[in-house]
Amino acid sequence: MLEDDLQLAELVGKYLLIHFRVDVVYNLVEAREYIAQFNYDVILLDRNINGSDIGLELISEIKEKNHSTGIIVISAYDSIGDKIEGLNLGADDYLDKPFDNEELLARIYVQGRRGQALPEVSIEGLVCNTLEKTLEYQSQDIALSNKESNLFFYLLQKKGSIVSKDELLNALYMHPENICSNTLDVTIRNIRKKIPVSIIRTVKTRGFIID
Repeated sequence: MLEDDLQLAELVGKYLLIHFRVDVVYNLVEAREYIAQFNYDVILLDRNINGSDIGLELISEIKEKNHSTGIIVISAYDSIGDKIEGLNLGADDYLDKPFDNEELLARIYVQGRRGQALPEVSIEGLVCNTLEKTLEYQSQDIALSNKESNLFFYLLQKKGSIVSKDELLNALYMHPENICSNTLDVTIRNIRKKIPVSIIRTVKTRGFIID
């Protein structure tokens, strides 16, 4: 991720580290060094770096090295013309600032799964598509809200491990300190009502687990 706003970079980077391996850089020189050294599934790219509209310079360089790398431009330049310019240069998506962390996560998943097989996990007949983030039971789709889906698939990602409430709050919310203490309990209860098999277990005083 290339972002010169240190506070935003720290917040977003911390959130994304819960879900992915993430490198965060703050200027064009660092970005070029990392791009030359590593191959990335998805790159988040700010346009305005240290007061100059230079972020788009990287798009062609990234695509020349690895055409399958997904590029999401994140910018306060939000006019239709700005977006068309970025997309025409090879960006795969364009997200306006300020943005919602859940929307960012969803867009990263979309770019990250391009060209990849869709791994599925089956638990007691519940078919979980971990990239599409869909659930199916006996050929019937199960619809979860965004928050329910993010929580369920985070627990699934940690399958076999107890996940504390603090970890879940930090993983699912940009500002967990502003979230009511019973929000997770309510969300878990709603998920259990929708899923016909009992696979989320509460471990008293410690958290939740999918065995």
